[in-house]
Amino acid sequence: MKLTISQMMALGAIGTAVIVFLAMMNWRRAVHAALIVALLEGAIRKWVFPQGSELVYFFKDIILLGAYIKFFMFPDPDVRCWRLRVPGTFIACVSLILVFFGALNPNIGSAVLAVYGLKIYLWYIPLAFMVPLLFRDEQHLTTLFFRYSLFAIPICLLGVAQFFAGPDSPINTYATSDLAGVQTVATFGAGQAARARITGTFSYIGGHNIFVVLFFIISLCLFLGMEGRRKLVLLFGNLPLLLANAFMTGSRYTVFSLLGIAAIVGLTASMSRVGKARNTFIYMLIGFIVAAGGVTVFAGKAIDAFQTRNKTAGDTFEGRVLSHPLIAVTAAAKAVDFMGFGIGTSHPATLGIRRALKLSNPKRECPYYDSEIGQCMAELGWPAFLLWYAFRTMMLMDCWASFRRSPPSIFRSLALGFTCFHLLQYSGQMVLNHTANLFLCATWGFCLIPRLESLVHRPRRARQVRQSGVTLTRQPAMRGSR
Repeated sequence: MKLTISQMMALGAIGTAVIVFLAMMNWRRAVHAALIVALLEGAIRKWVFPQGSELVYFFKDIILLGAYIKFFMFPDPDVRCWRLRVPGTFIACVSLILVFFGALNPNIGSAVLAVYGLKIYLWYIPLAFMVPLLFRDEQHLTTLFFRYSLFAIPICLLGVAQFFAGPDSPINTYATSDLAGVQTVATFGAGQAARARITGTFSYIGGHNIFVVLFFIISLCLFLGMEGRRKLVLLFGNLPLLLANAFMTGSRYTVFSLLGIAAIVGLTASMSRVGKARNTFIYMLIGFIVAAGGVTVFAGKAIDAFQTRNKTAGDTFEGRVLSHPLIAVTAAAKAVDFMGFGIGTSHPATLGIRRALKLSNPKRECPYYDSEIGQCMAELGWPAFLLWYAFRTMMLMDCWASFRRSPPSIFRSLALGFTCFHLLQYSGQMVLNHTANLFLCATWGFCLIPRLESLVHRPRRARQVRQSGVTLTRQPAMRGSR
């Protein structure tokens, strides 16, 4: 049964109140839940609750709302005894500029769309300030990341099933939404051998691409930084499946990103230790051989289809990475004025929101470009655009600084991988891909762990815990609250 707008709003209001209340009870579990929902929301939108696709889209955001309220307005004692050294003035200036030059732009013509535009830019930034306090110590950090990485196995197995099922299979579909419209499933390959470009548990191809890249980074860094039998799960499970899924997406960005990450991490491992495990370069070489061998044997058709797409595509990988962003931002710079066309006006969902709420069109239609950097320039105008990408640069530099300053540890290994992730996404999607937005802010927050400072000093000697290359003082009051 198709729900009306009023029914959806009433259901959404009730659900929001309940979810926010539950999230406020334990903000750490709420953050964990939001990160898991980000992996599964596409499956819910496509197969479980398609008539409420818009409500599911905001599910993780509502969970984070409750966590934000608890963390920032009613912090626990263990939160108040820590300080995170971040350039708060600069981040506040970026936010204010986005409000004044983006959200208050009269061309938008709707307060609802202005708020939505701010949401797609700023909503996940507070998450970064919470992530450093999610972990008790390095062992706890390793356990949480390893458990989270195991989601790669069922999601990638679903991707394999989608690849062999064919484009017309019910498991190969996109999330239907009045906000984004219905889209035809994309295929790649030649003639009758054409295969569906897989989406896994995500609504669209872009979300699955981000998942494959990020979980390949997590799995590879854990493999290099961990000791014990759990490495075998990563070696024979996660890494081959993620590499196979990269080919099955038909995305050159994803495949070449994985190869580039493996090369960078491998070169770094050969020159210096990134994790506590010994002989990391040998492990890296073994992992690459196993992963490549597994993909060649079990996903040969995916490689053939990928090669066909790579040869028949109308552009090149280098063009999409370098030329397209440069062309887009140059064209947008000529079309935009000081204020831009308004924040969020080029987002695909805004047209559906206008139609659903019967809002008038903007006075000037925002042009569309085949690159997010051009879209941001067109939406924000010069001042806000420059500050936004200065903020993106700061995120990247924070990740790099965390890697450089940390001793061999799981933290250092992951900081290197997350630096690669931010570098790859610098000219790619963030605000136009909510999955990328969430994980970029979360990984940036992880790399802020060295910036934690204890504000509690007791006369008696406290037990010192070495966490991710940073010495943290664990106070007795923190034991029960965690």
